[in-house]
Amino acid sequence: MSFKYRELEKQLENSCNQLHKDFFQKFSTERYLSVGGSKLEIFINELQREFENTGITFLANNKLEKDAQAKKRVFTITKLYAKKCIEDFSKV
Repeated sequence: MSFKYRELEKQLENSCNQLHKDFFQKFSTERYLSVGGSKLEIFINELQREFENTGITFLANNKLEKDAQAKKRVFTITKLYAKKCIEDFSKV
């Protein structure tokens, strides 16, 4: 497993920042009407899809699709970044 995890972390950070921007834009136009935490739920669903795709793409780009340890590590990092991203978003 000699690949650059920093690259994955940077991609996840960029995805999180882009999702924040996209959702602030959508919410500011009141495109989403919500009661309670439905905005956060929508954000979480989008985030899951985006981060999962980022992890899969990272594995494919590094030819690690068959490496069980690499998959576990990539998705552990993805999960940690998703949690941080959600926490940052929920503070708004």
